Amino acid sequence: MWRRRAGQSRPRRRAMFTIRKCLTPPAQPLQSHPIMGSRIRHLVVALLLAAVVAGCGSGAPPADATARPLRILSLTPNVTEILFAMGLGDKVVGRSTYCAYPPEAARLPAVGDTMQVSLEKIIRLEPTIAFLITRRDDVPKRLEGLGIRPVKLQSDRMDQMLESIRTIGRETGRPEAAQALIERIEADLAAVRRRVAGLPRPKVLFAFPMTVGSSRIMVAGRGTFVDELLAAAGAGNAYPEKADWPTVGPQQVIAMAPDVVIINATGEDAPPDRVEAIRQAWQSLPSVPAVARGRVHILTETFLTIPGPRVGQAARLLAETIHPELRVTRPLGAAGLSPRPVFDLTRRVCALGGPCGTLAARRVRRPAAHGVKWRCGNNHAGARP
Repeated sequence: MWRRRAGQSRPRRRAMFTIRKCLTPPAQPLQSHPIMGSRIRHLVVALLLAAVVAGCGSGAPPADATARPLRILSLTPNVTEILFAMGLGDKVVGRSTYCAYPPEAARLPAVGDTMQVSLEKIIRLEPTIAFLITRRDDVPKRLEGLGIRPVKLQSDRMDQMLESIRTIGRETGRPEAAQALIERIEADLAAVRRRVAGLPRPKVLFAFPMTVGSSRIMVAGRGTFVDELLAAAGAGNAYPEKADWPTVGPQQVIAMAPDVVIINATGEDAPPDRVEAIRQAWQSLPSVPAVARGRVHILTETFLTIPGPRVGQAARLLAETIHPELRVTRPLGAAGLSPRPVFDLTRRVCALGGPCGTLAARRVRRPAAHGVKWRCGNNHAGARP
């Protein structure tokens, strides 16, 4: 019982009693209290259910994709092509040094590549998400340190490329655009497969130019993206083992005995004098069936080794190079793909009567709709030889 002291009012006595009651520990913990414990458990369950429901929205982009404006950094050429093909070009703020297609992408600021990036340039661009293909962890960690969400992708095989497109669609909130691009790519490849159906399947060696001062040749192994392109183009890979990009010597090339050799000469290997030097180097292997039959083809298109939206165009070019009869018996647009010039690099002299001498002239056949019949590599026009 409280005793009233002199001069102490009743409200003050009640306030002191309330304070003492609050400071006194309860006789049993809240979680074991029959009423309070039940209320706490119900509250926890309700919060967990709310979190689960909030995270189960189908096709919803990650929280980071909606919290801040979408500003994309692409550090791989094929990813850049995918982004532009999905209509996300206006969201790309930076690229790698090697991203050169489409032309508007080449005008974007370059920040390096997955081996070495300029953090200073990246900070100025203020990207919110970065797409890259790398087996290293240092670059993604650096990007995370800058508050950028890194998304690692894979594209060593065709199925990985398609899954990368799906991932980009999810991360950017554009799953419909990703699915539309996948369907277009699959349709392009199916069209090429229909064109080569029933044709012989020669052994093809897909290689890069020999390194100056070395006889070693980098070739496409089995199980790679290019290996799948060769299969779609109606050919078998002459390299017999599963590998990414192994290097082989002249004796191994002779042992593989490829029927066709396709050399992808890009960049500094693309100029005509370098192309001729590459061709002369292969003439030193006359026992190789492809060399003996004049089936060594040098292609300068960069998209042949880029697993992106132009894989259908790459498969068609390979099919028309491996099976020359497709150029004559079937129109270029029959597969549902846009027509393009066909280059025949096997001729050593001009087939159109032009003053080419012994230069490596190219025959170029264009669709009739282009208004050009035949034109050699030195721009000599004429009738079909």
